[in-house]
Amino acid sequence: MSVINVVEVENLSVRIQGRVILDQVTFSIQSEKFTGLIGPNGAGKTTLLRVLLGVVKPTSGNVRVFGHNPGQTHNLIGYVPQTSRFDTRFPVSVYDVVMMGLYGKLGLGRFPGKDDKRSVDEALELVGIQNLAAKRFGSLSGGEQQKTLIARALCAKPRLIMMDEPTTGVDAPSQDRFYEMLKGLIHSHNISILLVSHDVGVIASLVDDLICLNQKVFCHGPSPRVLQDGIIGQAYGCETELLMHSHEVPHRVVHHHDRTDNADG
Repeated sequence: MSVINVVEVENLSVRIQGRVILDQVTFSIQSEKFTGLIGPNGAGKTTLLRVLLGVVKPTSGNVRVFGHNPGQTHNLIGYVPQTSRFDTRFPVSVYDVVMMGLYGKLGLGRFPGKDDKRSVDEALELVGIQNLAAKRFGSLSGGEQQKTLIARALCAKPRLIMMDEPTTGVDAPSQDRFYEMLKGLIHSHNISILLVSHDVGVIASLVDDLICLNQKVFCHGPSPRVLQDGIIGQAYGCETELLMHSHEVPHRVVHHHDRTDNADG
């Protein structure tokens, strides 16, 4: 079977108000892969997601999502932002939040039909929160809110889901269950996932590939290769200490970085 790339980025550069955000970024994401996107604060990770969504236009370079320009494949992409960006005081139910995932498909002036409501019910059941449908979104725990946003993204049956720090505010046990749920979705629904995270040690043991980004791509490949000595330090610009998770016991991996390499930065 031939390999299909759902995302292809070549020499992507983004400059905003004269400041370089992304510089000559090149990578591809294969179908049905779980890809982690890591890097320090200000590395351009969220900007990269916004480029793939068609919200931010590149200064230069080529970007293809499912063979099309960004913004032309909204029905194929689900996006999950940080829950912290939502006003939890807003009186909206879990069911209504999930239904929002179909607004792009419904268009203006059209009310949800039976098929649309069935899609919402299926998405709620898929992530295991059908019992929360009538609850107010703002009253949920962090993990329940994230599952709701996942259901919203799944409602339109996308082929790629992009997530920006999805476990912010979620406790550790819930994070483990959350990540395992994501892996299950990849296999059961043949989707691809691109996940932005600062929890390098956590996602390294879960994802198929890691992209290490800081304005440019420092490394992209299987976790062991990306985490080899020196690569993380180069991207983060300092000495790094990773708390790695495994099925056995958490352990620390310390990468030393020669600070003289970045004396000018």
